[in-house]
Amino acid sequence: MRPDEYGVTIMLNRIAIFVACLLALLLVLAAAEKPPAQFQTVGKFSGGTAAENIALTSVRFGGHSDFTRMVLDFSTRLDNGNLVDANAHPVYSVEYREYPYRLVLKLQDVWFPPDIEVAAKPALPFSVVAREDGTIKEMQVFLRGPAAFKVIEIDDPAKLSIDVKPLKTAVPDVYTVQLTGSYSATEAFALVEQSTFPAGYEPSVLVLGDLVVVEQVILDPANASKLDAALRDMGYASVINERRGNELPQQ
Repeated sequence: MRPDEYGVTIMLNRIAIFVACLLALLLVLAAAEKPPAQFQTVGKFSGGTAAENIALTSVRFGGHSDFTRMVLDFSTRLDNGNLVDANAHPVYSVEYREYPYRLVLKLQDVWFPPDIEVAAKPALPFSVVAREDGTIKEMQVFLRGPAAFKVIEIDDPAKLSIDVKPLKTAVPDVYTVQLTGSYSATEAFALVEQSTFPAGYEPSVLVLGDLVVVEQVILDPANASKLDAALRDMGYASVINERRGNELPQQ
């Protein structure tokens, strides 16, 4: 091999190595980049990373032509008590549920400060259930009817953007088997999580301001009657209600 050919071979090898490294880097970046969120009508979105000392400091709403946007702003709580913009999203899930139509948000180890800022309009009604230590157990966002939703993670600083788009879908009549009695949110969740119920009875806790309801929605009135009877046989006090699927419960 002539010297000039040897030099060309080395140069080509270096170029090949550089191209291979560049392609590997692009593949890593592509794998790390999340695909754009798409609207969905069932299931849930989840994500985030385990983060400490995260606080939910603001809930904002924005009206758009065909959807409403809800934005959750997060901050990191320093040792001195001051709050700074969070650089990581807490572990979260946002699930769509029906009858009534709502989103249920779980935020792991996120503190709920008493002076949180909430935008007034065009707000969707929501409630926050907090534990004794001030962390959020659950957020419930109540919708006016059937909807599609999506969740977008925003960085620098960390935020969650939740878009809700109404759907023109038929709303059924439903039957609910509701446990009667007056409960606080803490008592209601403890009841649902710690009690033994008849097979097939898996109630939800709905927190509507001062009204806390423990109920399960049933589409078939005959099945509702069977569950109601089974609850009474076990010593529970219950009642069957009928309402439209987009109506909130009463007590």
